Parts: sequence; structure tokens; C-alpha cells
Amino acid sequence: TVAGCLLWAWYYDQLPPDQQRQAHHLALQVSIPVVALFFTWFHIWLAIQMMFLPLKFLGIWQYKDTGMGIGWQGVVPRKCTKMARTAFKCARPYLMGPRDWFKRVDTSVLFSKMHPMLERVVRATINSVSRRHFPSILDEKGRLPSNVEEELVTLAMEQVEETFPEMWQKIVDLLCDKERGLDNDGMIVSVFTQNKELLNLFFLSLGEKEFRFIERCGAALGFVCGLIQLLAFNHLDDTGRMILLPGTGFFLGIFTNWLAIQMCFKPCFPRHLRVCGKLIYTVQGLFLKRQRDVAVLYSKMLVDHFFDFDKVVEYLQTLPVWADLRDAYCQNTNKMMRKTMGPVTGWLARRVALGPEKFKALEDDLVGASAERIAESEDLHEAAAQYISVATDVFRSNAYAMQRMPPDEFENLLHPVFQEDEWILILLGGVLGAIVGIAQVHFLSQ
Repeated sequence: TVAGCLLWAWYYDQLPPDQQRQAHHLALQVSIPVVALFFTWFHIWLAIQMMFLPLKFLGIWQYKDTGMGIGWQGVVPRKCTKMARTAFKCARPYLMGPRDWFKRVDTSVLFSKMHPMLERVVRATINSVSRRHFPSILDEKGRLPSNVEEELVTLAMEQVEETFPEMWQKIVDLLCDKERGLDNDGMIVSVFTQNKELLNLFFLSLGEKEFRFIERCGAALGFVCGLIQLLAFNHLDDTGRMILLPGTGFFLGIFTNWLAIQMCFKPCFPRHLRVCGKLIYTVQGLFLKRQRDVAVLYSKMLVDHFFDFDKVVEYLQTLPVWADLRDAYCQNTNKMMRKTMGPVTGWLARRVALGPEKFKALEDDLVGASAERIAESEDLHEAAAQYISVATDVFRSNAYAMQRMPPDEFENLLHPVFQEDEWILILLGGVLGAIVGIAQVHFLSQ
């Protein structure tokens, strides 16, 4: 391109003045389809970028944190809450819910995965509580006699194993509550609003090929329209030319931006183009045409970045149900400790006077200390999360379910986010087209 421009400049410089004027006028006319090509590519590219960027409102005035005003915020970041709620509403009838996931968890297998870590937690809890309550009976290392420690740990682990299925069922019932647990749109709204960058990355990486295809189709269409403009321009008077370029630029900008958005999502169902009974091409919205790939990537994004153990626990801590979960744990631990302490009460009674108040304080300390250590035990969380992830297989089941969704329902996972603001992006193309057309009239009239 640079070499061509330099060669043209050298050739132009060699021409006499009259021919230079003719060449200059010819070049300006030839620029009409070239400008139409680059302009159409640019405003489609700009419309795509404006769907996702900026993540936060950029401007001088915003109306009530809506992302609208004198400035702009990307459609996806601005509409992430609506997108999350719409996605949950549309997809939930086709997806497995928390109760279906947790039914796949075998409590005996889960307990066996957690057993080594739980035993370390129980042992550390018993020793730390003993140092506070029974310092006079500890050995020189500050520990209970080994036989007593082993008996207590063994009894505690037996009780944990015995009560674990009951506690798990209570937790599942609380988590599966449609109003207060996980089986609602609360978590997906929370994670979508907190991870706007990932949501953008999902759409941009998923639609990279489609967006480039749309830009190139728009550029080709712009070039064809530019050729039509050029033919019309040479057969019109000055007034007609002043109307032609801004007018056609306005409608070209509107039409190509509208077409670009439609190509992403329409038609919902495949339409086959046949000539003499032979299939030539299948027309379908570009995102919907790749429903199988989109479903896999959508499910993978949710599982990898949102539905991991730590983020679920973090989200649950913001809900009222967290207090119920703690109560269920404390009740189960109290029950377990009463059974565990029973056989060694005689041993303790021979060495330490334990009245009702001291015994209650001991129980409370054991419950609190064990809860704290469980919360801090990362290897315990990791072991539980790995097994639950494999057992529930949320990624595979969700991806399979979304792949089987009817295309019109699948469209509702993605398209409604853009629909309300499509007119802004479409009108932007028209306004830019009119501005470019006015500029062309100005330069061509010189």
C-alpha cells in the first residue's frame, strides 16, 4: 500500500497542471467506494466493541448508575444482571438443579476422601482444648496421654462417620431451598456482576471468528454500495450529490449495523438453501449455528470461574441460610461430642472435677475450635471439592442439557442482553455514515 501511494505521488507529480486536476478529481471519485468499504468495516467494528467496552461507565454524566448518559458503558457489562436472570430463567427448566447434583454424592465415599484431613482436625482440636481445660493432666509435651488421645480421636471419628450422612442431608436440604439456597438466580447474578471481564472474554473469544466474518461481510457490502454511489454521483447535479452521499451513508450505516446484529442470532432455526434439490448453504444465526460449542464453553466458564468450592462458600456467607448451615453443623457436633465424651467422662472425673457449667464450656469450646479448624483446612476443602466436582459432573450435565435446548430458547440465553440497546448501536452507524457523507461532499466539491 505504501509503495503504491509513493508510486502514485511520483506519477502525479510528473503530470501537467490540467492532468493533475483531472487525476485529482478522478481519485476523489474513486475514493467513494473505498471510503464506503473502510467506513462500513469501522462502524461495525466499533459497534462490536461498544457491546463489551468499557467495563465501567466512561463519560461526564451518568443517569442513576444505569450506564447511560453523556458517555458510554459496554452493553454486556451494563446488562450483566439482566443477562444472569434471563439466562437462569431460560436454562433452568433444561438443567439439573442442586438437589440433582447432590444426589450423586455418595456420603461414604465423600467421608473416606475427607477422613485423613478430618482426623488431623479432630486431633488438633482435642489437644488445643485439653491445654485450655486440663493443663494439669497433660504430659511434659503438653499433650494428653497417648492412649487417651487415641481413644478420644477414634471415638470422635466413629461419631463423625455415623452422623455424617444425617448432617449432609440437612445441608443439602438447606442448599436446595428455592428461596434461600442455591436453586435460584441469586448466585449467577452475583458471579456475573463480579466477573464482567470474564463475561466479556467469553463472548469475545467465542465469537471471534463470527465477528471477523461480520466485519468483512459488512466491508464487502459497503464497497458494493460505494460503487452504486459512484455511478449515481456521476449522474446527479450538485444538489442531488449533496443529498446522495449523506443520505446513503446514513442508511448504509443503519442497515449494515442492523444486519451485523441479526447475523449473530437470526434465523433461530436452520434454513437450507437448495438449487435443483441440491443443498447449497445452511443459513442460521452464527451463535446458534455453533450451539454445541457455545454450550460447552458457557458451561465451562461457569464451572471454572464461578461454581468452584471457595466461591460458593463465599456467596453462601452473604445469605441468611449461612446461619442455618452453621446451626446444623453445631447441632451435629454437639451431638457427636456428647457421645464421644461419654465413655471418657469417668476417666476425666477421676482427675478433674467437671461440673455442669465446665462441661458445657468444654463442649462449646470443642465445637468452636473444630469449626474454626475446618474453615481453615484448605486440604480438607480441596479434597471435598474434588470429589463433589467429579461426582456431580456439573460441567458435562449442563453442557449436554444446553446443547439439547431448542434454538429459540437457546437464543434467549444471549440475545436479550443486546436487544434493548440495539437501536443505539444501529443509529450510531447511521449518524457516522451521514457525517462521512457530508465530509465526502465537502472534499468532492472542491
